Amino acid sequence: MLKYINTLLIFIFIGLVACAFYFITQKDDLVSTTWVCDQKKAGFISKAFTQYSQISESMVLTFSSKSSFMINEFIQAQEGNDDVKLMELYYEGDYLQTRNHLTLNFNHVQIQKKHHDDILNQAYKDYEGYCSGQQILATVLEVNQYNRSDSFGVNPPLY
Repeated sequence: MLKYINTLLIFIFIGLVACAFYFITQKDDLVSTTWVCDQKKAGFISKAFTQYSQISESMVLTFSSKSSFMINEFIQAQEGNDDVKLMELYYEGDYLQTRNHLTLNFNHVQIQKKHHDDILNQAYKDYEGYCSGQQILATVLEVNQYNRSDSFGVNPPLY
């Protein structure tokens, strides 16, 4: 009888270890989730962008499958005190998620509404073929985003 109880306890222990391993290694599923991001940039140091008093970006990122994403981005660029000029972009790509790290590969960038400044248009079009790795944890993003600048010469960087 004691032999059967020990065998049962061993199977229960193995089951608990397997469940713990599953929950520890389980990653969050991003499929059909949507992230919204708004960012305002000002104080450009790059000569090509000093004409802008600010650039505001609103992005809607949707994970459409276990490996692909799309982003709709709406940009408002203001030169000095002039009117705001609008720009719209659409991004498609694939992503890889491992635990708390997310890598985005921008396969296609389509400018749906161009800005009159070709340099600004090209700066966004240059994301095509770009690969961006991000920590998913919000605290890591919050701490690290102010430590670098992007191609526009802006702090925080455009990612």
